[in-house]
Amino acid sequence: MSNEKATASVSLISGFSRRLFLSTSLAMIIAAIISLIVTVVYFNAGLRPYLVDKARAVAESVQQDVQYAISVGIPFEEIRGLEQHITTLVEEHPEVSEMRVVSVSEQLEMSEAGVAEVVIDKDAETEEGLGYRVITSISEIGSILFRSGNASEVISVDIVENDTVVASIVSVVDETYMNGKMTSVFFDTLVILIAVSLVALEVVVVLSASQLAEPFRVVERALNRRASGDLRQYEGGLGRGRLTSFVKTLNVYNATLKDRVNVAIVSVADAGRKAMLITLAERTSLFITDKRQQASIMDARIPLFVFCFAEELQKSFLPLFVAEFYSDSDLFSRDIMMGLPISAFMFVIAVFTPFAGKLVDKFGNRPLFLAGLLPAIAGYLFCYMAQSGNDILIGRSMTAVGYAVITISCQSYIAAVVVAENRARGMAVFVGVLMTATMCGTAIGAILADWLGYKPVFLVATGFAVMAGILGYSMLSIDLPEPEQKKKPVGVSKSPIATLLRNSQFVLIVLFCAIPAKVILTGFLYLFVPIYLASLDATQSEIGRVMMLYSLIIIPISPLASGFADRLGKNLWMVIGATIASGIVLLGLYQSASVAMVLTVVVALGIVHSFLKAPLIVAAMEAAEKSPDITRTGALSLLRTSERIGSVIGPVVVAAMLVVLDFGEVAAILGITVAVLGIIMAILSFNRRGPTAHA
Repeated sequence: MSNEKATASVSLISGFSRRLFLSTSLAMIIAAIISLIVTVVYFNAGLRPYLVDKARAVAESVQQDVQYAISVGIPFEEIRGLEQHITTLVEEHPEVSEMRVVSVSEQLEMSEAGVAEVVIDKDAETEEGLGYRVITSISEIGSILFRSGNASEVISVDIVENDTVVASIVSVVDETYMNGKMTSVFFDTLVILIAVSLVALEVVVVLSASQLAEPFRVVERALNRRASGDLRQYEGGLGRGRLTSFVKTLNVYNATLKDRVNVAIVSVADAGRKAMLITLAERTSLFITDKRQQASIMDARIPLFVFCFAEELQKSFLPLFVAEFYSDSDLFSRDIMMGLPISAFMFVIAVFTPFAGKLVDKFGNRPLFLAGLLPAIAGYLFCYMAQSGNDILIGRSMTAVGYAVITISCQSYIAAVVVAENRARGMAVFVGVLMTATMCGTAIGAILADWLGYKPVFLVATGFAVMAGILGYSMLSIDLPEPEQKKKPVGVSKSPIATLLRNSQFVLIVLFCAIPAKVILTGFLYLFVPIYLASLDATQSEIGRVMMLYSLIIIPISPLASGFADRLGKNLWMVIGATIASGIVLLGLYQSASVAMVLTVVVALGIVHSFLKAPLIVAAMEAAEKSPDITRTGALSLLRTSERIGSVIGPVVVAAMLVVLDFGEVAAILGITVAVLGIIMAILSFNRRGPTAHA
């Protein structure tokens, strides 16, 4: 009966949290749509008159030149070089698509064809209501996005000779230029609103769990115990709210009763009565005090998110940033240097992660989180002051030390507070935070780089890293379960590498699944995609938008995939299938050079990796924990270290292939290799299971 009540109450609290989350999400979506529409409306209202005025000004400048020539005695028909002059002006002003001299007879033909000058009455426009402008702008945005608008705006100024109009200068506003600007503003605003909404949802999730759901759970546990006759000192909640005060009041009553019973036991001489009092105390658990459970997965969400957001700001432009500051004194050629900072970042993480895991076990999660911020911030500042590719390489390596410490600290924190049955969901929280931060940071960083330049983005990252430190200090708990203490068999080496080599299943997962996944992530997404899109004349904002789709896809799908993996209990086979599929996806870029195809491949890769990330961590931990001398944190750090091998070699291998092969060939070779490795892993895993199945 108590289990039924507990299940019902958990369902009630979960339902309350879910409704709060959905209502908040709906409110933010409505607010975001309104903000998007208003932004586009006002941008359109300001841009279109500006373009018309600009086209008119260019036409009038030609008119003035022609009128001057006529005024000094040159007949209009004998003016030379006018077409070349107009061509030069059109090239200098992208707002104008076409400008020409039209005779009076040609003007008559244009009028009969229905082409007339556009006259904008600015006073009348300002008197139009906001609703009219909203409808107009929405229809224009729709026509732009679906390529259905074909209208052109034509401005005409007359050329007069001897008080007679002999011709006109006709200037046509470039609709492509205007549509491009409108589309760019639309998507930049959309990206910013998505990022802000995700940040707000992260805050809502944490606050609803810590300030709403958890206090109700504490009170519910206390009331259930009291109703069953359990009068112990109940677990107290955090803060000073009414729910916490209520539990404290119950504890005061229980403590008073405990003191009276304790005094009676000491003072009563009758052995029978004393035994009855002792039995009463044991039955009601008077002398038991529940330990306060302060640690929660939610504690690490916001600090980890803010730090990872700061780290991901440079992701969309780092290869281009290195190319811009490349100098002859750099260590390698320009093509190799473009990928080297990414590889160096991953290499330093791979080297430092094992030490970070041991330091977390020794000093605790919160102190290591704060300590990791020092090299991270130093690296951002070093990149801000960089003058060469070597400087960027050093700065990224410094940041890598802090990243290794902070991510292992938070991952270990989550692993320590989650129960074994929900391990995939717990790791999905970690993966989800990383993906949300990646999506927001990549997109916002691209927009900031487009607006401000590359270097100021590192100052923004420094500010967010400092904020992450403040949040980590205030939110991360020091009351965690004790780290696992596994007895080491006699004669077994303490080296993590030796442990790794003895665990064949772990080795297979790392070599054939984890490493290829990281090669695709760092080599393809972080290096290949920005360079390829830049070669296709995509803007920095467009590059960021394409890259952000990878994380935007993973954020909602990964929790669903992790829950499915928990129910199925086949994490390893899900990882194998996703590895093969990720290789097949890359084949889509072979002989398909277009931004649309890159976008399609990135979206498909995000879907596939949604079924890979959290199950990969669980499958590797299940394999590694079969070794008796590996702790939970040790297994995680060992996995992260092994994964970084792929992160290190990915950018270098892809950069080296790009020197001799075209983009499509590189994508095809990478995809075939990863798919073949996944197939080999499937064959080896099936053969390993065969004898067991027949036993």
